Amino acid sequence: MVNKVRKILLILVFGIVGLSGYYLFVKSNAPVEKIVLKALAAGIDIEIENFKIVHEVSEGEKWILTADLAQIDQEKDLTLLTNVELIIRQENKQKLWVVADSGSIQNGNKDIQLEGNVKMIGSSKMVSQRVGKNNPEGEQ
Repeated sequence: MVNKVRKILLILVFGIVGLSGYYLFVKSNAPVEKIVLKALAAGIDIEIENFKIVHEVSEGEKWILTADLAQIDQEKDLTLLTNVELIIRQENKQKLWVVADSGSIQNGNKDIQLEGNVKMIGSSKMVSQRVGKNNPEGEQ
């Protein structure tokens, strides 16, 4: 009697495992994404598409930096950016947009340099305050 029960349980276990395997491998419609590997330019260690950095403080997002492409050179401690957008949020919920064709981030001190067709969009008061803060002579 015990052997018959063991045989039935063994058949039942194999049936469940077989059915699970069938549904897992045959019936699964999960798409498999292609992984594209390409050679990187000289000196580039890491390349990231759709790059995004969000700086958050207790009140929420302070600024957001996005780029179509980021290339990290660890030897020079530099990140090169393409098609850069920087959104700065003020305490009064106003936004200041800065867009540029390219830019770079010094990874050590987090300095951001933007180049090529740089545009700053925001209220005139916000723009003049930002420019005034960064002007060492205090001229606007």
